[in-house]
Amino acid sequence: MSVYKEGFYAINEIKKSQIQIFNDSCDFGVPVRKGDRIWNLAKQLSDCYGDKNTRKANSYSTGKSVDITVTVIDEWAVSDEIKTLKQATEKWHLSFVTCNTGKCKGYFGYVSINKI
Repeated sequence: MSVYKEGFYAINEIKKSQIQIFNDSCDFGVPVRKGDRIWNLAKQLSDCYGDKNTRKANSYSTGKSVDITVTVIDEWAVSDEIKTLKQATEKWHLSFVTCNTGKCKGYFGYVSINKI
């Protein structure tokens, strides 16, 4: 698999697995445990495609959250001259939030991804 293809694969797997975490809120994500499939895909996105300057970790009385901007490029559209590099570049907001209630019961927290 090419480099960015792996990034798009990880984004799509997280996107299609997202659910509403709490019935009374708009929190969407994928409940995760450390080391499970979605956790590892999110870690790969952060490590390989994340802009380290955008990484923000917050701690509060009920838990913590980590946010980072991820950049991937549709390299096929560029090589086929369908898009310019600027047009083929996509930025995504990747987030992790600790939680153990709602649909997170029994999990470490949840991961979410949204296009910027």
